[in-house]
Amino acid sequence: MEYSEIRLNISNDNIKEYKLFEGIKIYSDTFISDDKKALTNKRIYITKKRNYVYYERTDVNWNYWNSKDKFDLSFDTDSIKHNIVFEVSKDLTLFSRYLGEEIIKKIMKKEENGEIVEKLDI
Repeated sequence: MEYSEIRLNISNDNIKEYKLFEGIKIYSDTFISDDKKALTNKRIYITKKRNYVYYERTDVNWNYWNSKDKFDLSFDTDSIKHNIVFEVSKDLTLFSRYLGEEIIKKIMKKEENGEIVEKLDI
């Protein structure tokens, strides 16, 4: 497995703060809020020291107005709470509170079978 430098923005205010480590992204998905105004990106990385990093970021869905049906000019982008979660753990199952047990079990099975990173000489 080849690890690369991962740089994650962890600032929940206007002062920029970053976490930097060597890792591989093993899970990533984006979830849209019910009102379509916010996006939450959830990721899991594995580090060289075999720790797991959970990263979650909620931001404004800037594509909200792409539909011709959207005439909600009253949408205040400041009303969307920018939120970041950054956690490190040796135990992947601790992140089931964010992703659910089913997703964590799938990640664990793929990792056990060596399916996370497959090097191809093609």
